[in-house]
This record gives sequence, structure tokens and C-alpha cells, in this order.
Amino acid sequence: MEEEVIKKIMGFLRLFMCETLAKRIVSMILIAIGVPNARITELTGLCDKSVRILKKSLKNGEIESQFKKIKGRGRKSKLKDVESEIIEEIERNDYHSRQQIADMIEEKHGIKVSLPVIGTLLKKNEIKRLKCGSLPAKADTKKQRSFYETILHPLMEQAKSGKSVLLFLDASHFVMGCDFLGYIYGKVRRFIKTYSGRKRYNVLGALNFVSKKVTTVTNDTYITSTHICDMLRKIALEYAGKPISVILDNASYQKCDLVKNLAIQLGISLVFIPPYSPNLNLIERLWKFVKTELRTKYYDNFALFRDKIDFIIDSTIKDNKFAIDRLISDNVQLFDDADPISLMSFSCNEQPKAA
Repeated sequence: MEEEVIKKIMGFLRLFMCETLAKRIVSMILIAIGVPNARITELTGLCDKSVRILKKSLKNGEIESQFKKIKGRGRKSKLKDVESEIIEEIERNDYHSRQQIADMIEEKHGIKVSLPVIGTLLKKNEIKRLKCGSLPAKADTKKQRSFYETILHPLMEQAKSGKSVLLFLDASHFVMGCDFLGYIYGKVRRFIKTYSGRKRYNVLGALNFVSKKVTTVTNDTYITSTHICDMLRKIALEYAGKPISVILDNASYQKCDLVKNLAIQLGISLVFIPPYSPNLNLIERLWKFVKTELRTKYYDNFALFRDKIDFIIDSTIKDNKFAIDRLISDNVQLFDDADPISLMSFSCNEQPKAA
């Protein structure tokens, strides 16, 4: 009720004066009746500093000063006349740091500016420093589009309707102490004494497109065609009685006759994606998610490292189900609509991210 009254009073005052002056008048009334500063800030929108200045002015009898319009004497921005040109240049080319932008402005316009000024300019124009995605140089974008529309998407629809099972298969290799050093709070960057040996945990996974359950075959040596065959047997047993399609890449140990012949015997359809198309194998998103979760802490014990990976993978149908559902969908990244920005970079439609 209190908030509604204040809004109506301020709305009435704004009919005759600017918003800032209306806020000051209402704030002074609230100060006079003893309302706490924090509550005044909440009700009027004035900052705490402004409320304190008002209170001091009232105490010293300097109320008139709060009704004066102070004309600004700020200097004109050095970039105002060339701002649009600078923004166009940033959008046309690839700049990786604020310093590069500052150097570009000095070179093209003869204006030397500080990095904080560059930051203000970027924020004002809603330009952010965004992580780059990768576009395989040898990818055939037309083949990718055709594969998605004629093969992959129909299989997704069949799986969602319950008529068949669709799995995405791939292997990921986790090397302890190589890329998983974690984070530590502190005033200076810290360096971890890493494990002296090379311990690798290999996970061959088959991700169910609908349920998000992951079937795995693991070891700490290498993934070979024998392990692919082990996986096919596990899949056939787990999804017995249903048509099964497995999406996988063209790795030689997956495309060999041993694997193909076994798949035929088990009644499993192997669907190989076009070359250089990791974006079409959705389990790649799962591996990225697992590695992101794994990087929060450093592990110097291989058993704990391995158990943590297994735990994260198991969470796809438990605690992390919501995030994985958003991450793994029929919204597949395709590049045939990529617009060239520079010689090396392109813009594409955004794809879903994990929560």
C-alpha cells in the first residue's frame, strides 16, 4: 500500500517537474517523517548517497540548493564524432582485446584513448567479449544440412515418438593433470604441482537422445574396434526388441568390417555423419559439459578422478537432467547460413547452452 501511494504522488509531481526533482521532494518528505534511508531509496529510486545529501541539506537549512537545476559542464567525448565508424570497424573485423581496439582508433582516427574508455564505448553499444566457436575448415555445409534434414531429424522424430531408439556414440579421453587444474581463490594466481605420470581415462559413450541415459565402455589404455563391438553388444542387450540407430563419426576403428558385420548381426543401424562434422554428433556436447564440471577441482588420485567422471556422466538422468535436456535437443548447429565477417570468422545462429 505504501509503495502505491508513493508511486501516485511521484506520478502527479512529474506532471509539473522533472523526475529527479519529484524524487527529491518525496524523499525530503519521507526524511522529515523519519523513514530510514534504505527504505527511502527503495521507495523513490534515489541512490543512498543522494538521500544522505538531502538529509544533510535539510539539517543545514539548505533546501533551496536541491531545487536548482545544475547545468553540466562535462567535456564532449573525444569519440563522439567517430563512434559509429569505430563500431562498424569492430563489427567488420576481428579484435581480440580492448588494446587492439584502442590501437585501431589511434591509427585510423589519431585519437588516443584509455582502456576504460574503450570498455564504456563497448558497453554503451552492447558489444561483448564472446567466446569463439569453431567451424571445421573442411566441413561440407551443404552435406551437413542434407544429412540433418533427410536422415538425422527423421530419426529424432521417430525416437521421440517411441518408435525407435536413437543413440549418439563417441569416445572421449580424460588425461589427469593435463587440463583439469581447478580454481583457487586468492590474490595471486597459484600453480599446482601436477601428477608426474600420464594417466588417461577413456570413456566410450552412447547417449540416448530421448532419455539422456549414457551407456559406457571404459579403460585406461586405448579405444579400439573391439571396444566398439563391446558397446554394440551392450546396446543390443539394453534396448532389445526395439529398432536401434547409432550416430557415429568416421573413425577407422568404428567404420571397419568387424564393427559393421557385428552391427548387422545385432540388427543395429550404424549411421555415419559426413566427414568433419562433429556438430552433428550431439554427444560432443555432453563431453564438453563433463569437462567443464571436471575443471572445478584438481585431482591427484586417479581413482577419484575416474570416479568423478563416472559420477558426472551418471548425473545426466539425475541431478543434471534439466541442463542436459536443454543441451541435447533436435536444435543442431549447422553452418550453411554462416555469414562471413572477416577472412577467418563467421556469424551463425545461436545454439542452446547448458543451464
